This record gives sequence, C-alpha cells and structure tokens, in this order.
Amino acid sequence: MKCDVVLVHVMRFQRNAYLYLQSVSMSALAKGAFGVIQGLYILSLGFSETVLGTILSARMLSAAAFSIPAGMFSDRVGRRPVLIAAGLLTTVGYLGMAVSSSPALMVLFSCILGCAEACQMTSGAPLLAESSTPEDRQRLFGVNFSLSMGVNMVGSLLGGFLPERFRSLGLVRSYRISLAVFSLVTLLGVTPTFKIQEEKKSKARMGELAGAAKDEVRELLETARIREVWNLLFYNILIGFGAGMVVPYFNVFLTKKLEITTDLVGLILSLTNGATAVAGLIAPVLATRYGRIPTVVGTQLASIPFLLLIALPPNIYLVSFALFMRSALMNMSNPVASGFSMEIVGPEKRGKMSSLMRIADNLTRSASAAVAGYIMENWSYEIPYFFTAVLYCLASIVYWRAFRHYDREIRGQAAA
Repeated sequence: MKCDVVLVHVMRFQRNAYLYLQSVSMSALAKGAFGVIQGLYILSLGFSETVLGTILSARMLSAAAFSIPAGMFSDRVGRRPVLIAAGLLTTVGYLGMAVSSSPALMVLFSCILGCAEACQMTSGAPLLAESSTPEDRQRLFGVNFSLSMGVNMVGSLLGGFLPERFRSLGLVRSYRISLAVFSLVTLLGVTPTFKIQEEKKSKARMGELAGAAKDEVRELLETARIREVWNLLFYNILIGFGAGMVVPYFNVFLTKKLEITTDLVGLILSLTNGATAVAGLIAPVLATRYGRIPTVVGTQLASIPFLLLIALPPNIYLVSFALFMRSALMNMSNPVASGFSMEIVGPEKRGKMSSLMRIADNLTRSASAAVAGYIMENWSYEIPYFFTAVLYCLASIVYWRAFRHYDREIRGQAAA
C-alpha cells in the first residue's frame, strides 16, 4: 500500500523534475566513480596527502567562489542554461584530470569542476522547488536524493572495478583510462537539460549582468541577515568543516589503513551509497511522523558513534559496517533538510539561499580538506575523525536550538 502511495506521488512530478532527475543521474554515476579513483590516482603519481588535500581544497574553494555568479545567472537568466554549463564544465574537468600529471594542472581542472558543481547546486534545488507543489516537494527532494545516491552507488562499484581490468597496462594508466571513460558519461547528462522549459526571462546582456553583480552581493548579504538563514549557514559551516576532514579521504583511508584493492574499495563505497539511498527514502516518512527537525538532528547524532568506530584499529568488517551506518544515518535526512531550507525564504530568494548554502559548505570543506591532508601526512589518518565528531555534535545542537519550534508553528498555521 505504501509503495502505491509513493508511486502516485512520483507520477505527479512535473516534466522539468523528470528531466532534471535524468540529468543528475548521469552526473552522479560519473561522480561516484570519480570519488573512488581520484585520490588513489593522485597518490599513484607519487604525490603526498598534502598535495591531494590542496587539489581537493581547490575544487571546493572554486565552488564557493563561483556560487555567487552562478546563483546570479540562475536567478536572472534561468536554471536551464546554468545546468547545461554545469554538465559541460564537468566533462572538461574530468577529462583534464585524466590527462594531467602536474599538481598545477590538476588544481586548474579541479577549479573547473568546482565551478561546475556551483552551477549544478545553485540551480538544482531551486528548479526542483519551482517544479513541484508544496504537497509533492518533500517527496521530490527525497526521490532526487535517493536516485542520486543509488546511481552514485553503481558509479562507485564501476569505479573500483574498471581500473582493475586495465591493471596490466600499469597502475597510473589504468586510472587515467577509467577517468576518461567516466568523463564521457557526464555528456549524456547534458541532453535532458536542453529539454527543460522555463518561463522566458528578459535577456540580460553581459554588461547588465556585470553591473548587477554589486546588487547581487548586497542582496546576498541581506538574505544572510535573516535570522533563520544565518542559523542555517552556521549549521552548514560546522557540518562542512567536519565533513571536509573525512569524506573526501574515505577511499584513501580504506586503501592505506586496510591495504585492500581498488575494486574492493569501490564495492565498500558502493554499498555505503546504496544504504544511504534507501535511508533517504525513509527520511520523509520519519519527518512526517516525528517532524523534520527531530529527524535531521536525531539521525545525525546517531551517526557519530559509527564515525568514531571507523577510526578504531583497522578491521575490514568493522570499518565497512561503521562506514555503512555512518553514511546512511548522517546523510539520510539531507532531502528533508534541503527541502526545509527552500521554505524558510520566499521564491525570489531561493537562488540566493542556495548560493549561500553552497558558499558556506564549500569554503569550510575547502579549508578542512587541506588541513586534513596535512594531518594525515604528518601525524595520523585517525585524528580527523575525532575532530569531525565534535563538530557534528555542535552542529546538531545549533540546528535544534534554532529550528525546534518550526514544525509546530507550521502545523498551527495550517490548522488555523
């Protein structure tokens, strides 16, 4: 019966939502594979964890910096052209990383990938919000999250499997061929975005856009001054700094600490993404029953013991289970939190809200990824996990204190 209800909700999604889901699935497939291969590829070239941290940091920093112009273009020109640009830039970035051998070039193409990520993230959430009714919105965000994670799971599995098939050509070359193959997959995701239909907006010339940049920054600052927005940004800063210290290094951690092959790393990360995808479908049900804020806070706090379990003495079964549970619990409420963030501001500020969220998240992830790379090279692979646990606890406290009454107020207004 519940499956029938879910199917009815899915069938009610608007055409733009379906097209976006098709596009993001191709992007998630390549991203899952890239997440398994990139760190191992860079280390196989003889570079240190500090260099790896710098390359990862550059991507997140450029994503933060480009979030403002990407959000501005998205609001003024439309979601469709920005999403098209995201797909094309992703392909260029992945191909560039595949053929690069110097840290400088890798940083450059990492920055291009960051710009692509900014375009995708600042337009994706507003497009979904604008392509759904209030009744369907939470379900749509949940389907988008679970679909992305499910396809990401397949990408992680293929990302671990493919390099092993080319291992006879040499370790570095096997990684390069695999990266090149998955970079072409991102081109498939561009096609559906061309079919997205939006209300025609007045064409803005480049000079007008440049002149509007100052106003855009001012409006962003005004949006950030809204109390609810500021609390949400502070929460994202804490989460981002914690996540940047561990998430980009899961593949390296598994390889270095457990000494396992690439295909086994891909399998572990694939199963982890699969668990997160299933959990993402459960989160809207929990939010309906217990409220959105308790769901977000409760699942995130429940993930912290498993985060600490990863850093215990290496054991492949224990670490795999802990990674599995941590990712599912920590990320399952993302669609609930994402949909909630689009409701605390009006439609005209959703693009700006999305930009601010990405800036806060990527700036902090950029800084912490660089710090974590240095810590892992010079001290220990486990230390970042303890820092992250503390930051996640603080973030949950901030989120609960700021929004614990929000669901109650909404229900009261609906009843009135």
